[in-house]
Amino acid sequence: MQVERPPETSAILGDLAWVLGASHYLSVLCEGKNTQTWRDAMVELLELENPHYRLRRNLVAEFNSGYQNQQRRFYSCDTVSKQQLQTISKQGRILSDSLADPYLK
Repeated sequence: MQVERPPETSAILGDLAWVLGASHYLSVLCEGKNTQTWRDAMVELLELENPHYRLRRNLVAEFNSGYQNQQRRFYSCDTVSKQQLQTISKQGRILSDSLADPYLK
């Protein structure tokens, strides 16, 4: 069953997918290839949202874009890449809270 969401939610979901991809790269960079927390979160997002084909394809593309963006910027785990992960994680929290907010009122 597909979740009925307001149309503007697609943009927020896309931003969240980008954040998940960026977080996945940075976590793998610093914690190793066995770290799949953010990738698993993306899989869970897709399962819970059950988006139509076009939106699903866009969300996967955004995840990959976030991953590749960070991959181009960071080659090793250092203080700056760890700070970037913290910053991106805060953005992800804001985005996920904004998705939940209409349902909590």
